[in-house]
Formats: sequence, C-alpha cells, structure tokens
Amino acid sequence: MLVEHRPVSRKTPLDGRLEITPEAAARLAPLGAEFPLVSAGREGTGRLEALPCSCAKSAATGAHVHHFVASPLLRALAPGSEVRVELDESRGGLRIDPA
Repeated sequence: MLVEHRPVSRKTPLDGRLEITPEAAARLAPLGAEFPLVSAGREGTGRLEALPCSCAKSAATGAHVHHFVASPLLRALAPGSEVRVELDESRGGLRIDPA
C-alpha cells in the first residue's frame, strides 16, 4: 500500500535517514519500534525517528519535529532521486523503492 512519494535528501546517504511527512509517520507507527525493511533489493530492519529541530518553522510555532525512516539500507539511495514508501502488509514492514 502506497504511503507516499519522497525525494531523497542529500543527507540520506550520510545518515541513513529518509525524511517522511508527519502523516506518513502516523500511518507507519503501528509497525512498532523496529520493523522489516526492503530497499534497493536488500533486506534489513528500519525504525521511525522523530527529531525536534530549530528550523524556520520552529520559530513560527515554537516547536517543530521532523520524521524519518532510519536504516543503514537507506545509505544506498541516490540524493535527488524519488522513492516510493510502501507499507508491506504481508510482512508487517516497509518497502522503499525508486519511483
């Protein structure tokens, strides 16, 4: 089931984190603290992370949080490319593939 399309940040290959929307994070939360992840044909595990930040949005609202899927597998994604984030209901996990 498609969760969303996302551009890969220039930081993703460095830190293994793919930023997702707050809505996507809410949809993926039932997967739990750690879940199966398939990306670029490789299998491993992923987790959701929420990091408070001090970007411009934070100045306007007083608080702002960025949401990420994190996994060493995501270091293989090409910056600037588009990916599909899909819920793999049969495995209770996530797929991240080129769009």
